[in-house]
Amino acid sequence: MTIKLLITYTLCMLSAMQLSAVEADSAVTVTSLKNEFRFNWNSKNNRVEIKQKLNSIYTSNAYQVNYTVSEFYNNNISIDDITCKVDGRTPRGFKPEYTYYGSDDIFYSDERVCYFPLELAKKGSTGSVTFEETLNDPRYFTNIYFADELPVQQGEVTIEIPRWMKLDIKEFNFNGFNIKKSTTYNSNSDADIITYIFSNIPAMKKEPHSPGPTYIYPHLLIMCKSATAGGKQITYFNTLADQYSWYRELVKDIAGDPSLLSAKTKELTAGLTNDIDKIKAIFYYVQDNIRYIAFEDGMAGFKPEKADEVLRKKYGDCKGMANLTKALLEAAGYDARLCWLGTKHLAYDYQTPSMAVDNHMICALNYKGKTYYLDATETYLGFNEYAERVQGRQVLMEDGDKYILGKIPYAPQGQNLSSETSKLHIIGASLAGKVSNVWKGEDKEGVLAGLNSIKHENIEDVTKRYLAAGSADYVISNLVLSSTSNPDKDLTAVYDVERKSGISAFGKEYYIDMDNRKEFSDAAIAIDNRKNDYWFSGKEHIITEVELTLPQNYKASSIPPDLNISKPGYEFRISYVSSLGKLTYKKTLLIKNTLLAKSNFAQWNQDIELLNKAYNENLVIKPVSQ
Repeated sequence: MTIKLLITYTLCMLSAMQLSAVEADSAVTVTSLKNEFRFNWNSKNNRVEIKQKLNSIYTSNAYQVNYTVSEFYNNNISIDDITCKVDGRTPRGFKPEYTYYGSDDIFYSDERVCYFPLELAKKGSTGSVTFEETLNDPRYFTNIYFADELPVQQGEVTIEIPRWMKLDIKEFNFNGFNIKKSTTYNSNSDADIITYIFSNIPAMKKEPHSPGPTYIYPHLLIMCKSATAGGKQITYFNTLADQYSWYRELVKDIAGDPSLLSAKTKELTAGLTNDIDKIKAIFYYVQDNIRYIAFEDGMAGFKPEKADEVLRKKYGDCKGMANLTKALLEAAGYDARLCWLGTKHLAYDYQTPSMAVDNHMICALNYKGKTYYLDATETYLGFNEYAERVQGRQVLMEDGDKYILGKIPYAPQGQNLSSETSKLHIIGASLAGKVSNVWKGEDKEGVLAGLNSIKHENIEDVTKRYLAAGSADYVISNLVLSSTSNPDKDLTAVYDVERKSGISAFGKEYYIDMDNRKEFSDAAIAIDNRKNDYWFSGKEHIITEVELTLPQNYKASSIPPDLNISKPGYEFRISYVSSLGKLTYKKTLLIKNTLLAKSNFAQWNQDIELLNKAYNENLVIKPVSQ
């Protein structure tokens, strides 16, 4: 695995190129991986380069295996040579394909892939593949992973560092792996040679709701600081100030035509007198009208597109959207700044100056002594609300030639809410009545994103299908839905319902299922198959209350027991409250900590089992006379 920020971890194209009927990770093993990295002074181009020699030996575990080898590169990496030998011979007609890479709404201006089939006809056949590459800027030399998309039996990573090159290496996720490090000195090249030898590294697997690869797989974070070569002193990221200075150069003069931005700002704020209202109008305009499309220029792509171009095109990546937000706010007279940050997906922070620390850009607004962080890529999240992926993350905020190191606040527990209140009665073999729903925060964002993604359909029909969870037995009428385009207000739905499957009658006794939602009922984790910790996408606060009016001269003959589960990361509570002529079901589900560690999986599964047991308990009512 090379230093391309683990591009292959997320590229779905690889699976499409697997031609064998046998899964690749069972049909092929990397029996030997040997990656060499050497710093070199290129006197012709007057720069420091990293020469990379990446060799993998693939061994077939089956017959007639056709495995696709792929290598990603871009404007900062060139593939200088490729050799391929199968059982000691170059395959007939060996010809690698080179093409640009793009997938769905993700576009890279310079991302390319080189790929070719590796045909291993016999069980035990070996294919030796070597890529020789040149990385033209040490700033982009960020990570070296020991894992591959296939299991690695034996591996070796060697880094040759001339004494004129200064860098730090930080080791991540070595615990539990057989990795040995050694350092030698080469007097001929006046260089230190650092070697890591490792064995039995499992294949990279993308599990749903997994921490990012920087938390999981053994790897090195390379922090290139400076070089003294060719009679030059070159500073890369010796300190965070150096990193910010480089960033600062990338974001100079990117506002664009001030007259266009000023005119748009006046249009958006026309008739508004309150500052916060003006700020929201600008922020929500970018959220609602600029389509998010990931776009990278260079491996990390830190230079935003000009704000007037994003405004004209009506699309941009996080950098372009942040830059447009800033430019419009500045045109309105507010103090807005660009901010770099790494989302929760990354294990790093700014204690390690490196381009690997960042994968996102937002805008910050300083207003009346308070900083508000504005992420226009969160389309339906309101002003001063923060998504789980950025909460608590460090931000590098521009401040002229200096920088401010801040932190995005954690959202209060009540930011996210999904609440449902029902008042029901029995009609024949059905439960009927009125239901009220309220969604806040990221729960609201999720519902709105779903509803607005299918605007070509009737919004009422779509909402009914969503509320019914696809069940034909949950019949909705008289639906009143609040605005689906106002991030400032809670999303609400009020409607009449007939639940045709919520009640069973045996003679004059009724067995009633008070909960048709049963959230987390299928949330048990397959411990034997799960390799990584589980990350919930956000904190959850689910409240359900169902008030059932009992038929005249009926009473509750069997009320299910309460459920009270309280753990540091979550709570499940269910109770029943009896009153004159009524029975009320109350449920509260809380996810307080989005990380569920593997060590807690067994306890979680036990609690999910108890939750399901509570769900399966029916309320039983019968005539008072019985």
